[in-house]
Amino acid sequence: MDPPLRRTRGFLNSLGLLMRDLLRPMNLLAVVVLLIGAYVGLTWVMAKFRDARLARERQELEKAVTELKQRNDALRRAVVQLEAQCEELKGFVKRLTAESRVAEARIVGHRLDSQNVPVWTVEFVELGRDGKPLPAKVITLRGKDIYFEALVIKFSHDLVKVGDPLRGKSLHFFRRAWGDAQEPREGPPLAASGSVVPDAYRASSGSVSAFEHALWLRFWYWVNHPDEAKAEGIRVAQLQAVGLPPEPGAVYRITLEHAGGPNILRVVPKKP
Repeated sequence: MDPPLRRTRGFLNSLGLLMRDLLRPMNLLAVVVLLIGAYVGLTWVMAKFRDARLARERQELEKAVTELKQRNDALRRAVVQLEAQCEELKGFVKRLTAESRVAEARIVGHRLDSQNVPVWTVEFVELGRDGKPLPAKVITLRGKDIYFEALVIKFSHDLVKVGDPLRGKSLHFFRRAWGDAQEPREGPPLAASGSVVPDAYRASSGSVSAFEHALWLRFWYWVNHPDEAKAEGIRVAQLQAVGLPPEPGAVYRITLEHAGGPNILRVVPKKP
């Protein structure tokens, strides 16, 4: 017999003996137990791998959620900060563009003189710091146009925008009025004779701070020494006048910009 054939037949005999042994009841039970054990073991290993994977994924998800919360908190803080900055900027803009009513001029009389020049009788009422009117001054002005002159101190925009308690808005001191048909020096004064501090400040507060008193005492010094004035927060110190061609019976309001100078505007009566 050929060796290969002999080997094949020997293998088949061995396999037959093995199958016969396995099919015996005791051996078959052992095989079943072994298979069950293998299945259980494999299932346990797969469950462990699955639990490990789920735990890893859960950790990654929790980490991602934590990072998102941190980013969300950071964004909320940024939004709050931006809103605060926005409100602060709105306050800056409001203070820089604000103006206050400081006087009112009412045309109470009108005629032509012998030279056919208009002569106006004006009731000038200055307002105190509290907005209440001071005693009226009745003045006479000649010309087609009339003017109201004031000494004006304007502070730096940085001081105005933050609302500095002493230099948060421009200061004014009404000096005189005149018409264009008369010399300004001939115009009637709007301040009390010898007054150093504006009536509006003295009358409303009862007393004037040493700071404001010093400002007006040195007004002309600030005018001619702008560098030193700047060191005191003064942007401009100057004479400034507002004027217009008046109309009989008209009322004009004079305002002062908190970051600028005076303006004059006719008051239009409201319709009934």
